[in-house]
Amino acid sequence: MIQRLSTKLQVQLSLPGAEKLKKVTFQNVVENPDEAQILKLGQLMKELDVEDTQLDGVIITSQSRVSK
Repeated sequence: MIQRLSTKLQVQLSLPGAEKLKKVTFQNVVENPDEAQILKLGQLMKELDVEDTQLDGVIITSQSRVSK
C-alpha cells in the first residue's frame, strides 16, 4: 500500500550580488499542485523580496510510504 505523507515546495531566488540562492520552503502543500499556480507562487515571492531578485526555480518534493 502506498500512503502519501506530504508535498513541499522550495522557491529558489537569485539575489543581486549573492552567490548562493535564497530558499523559501512551503510545507504540506496540496497533492499534485498545478504548474501555473507553482510559478505564480514563485513570482509572488520574487516580488516580495528585494529589488532585482530573480526567480531561479521551484523544487517540488513529494513523500510517500510503501508498506504491506
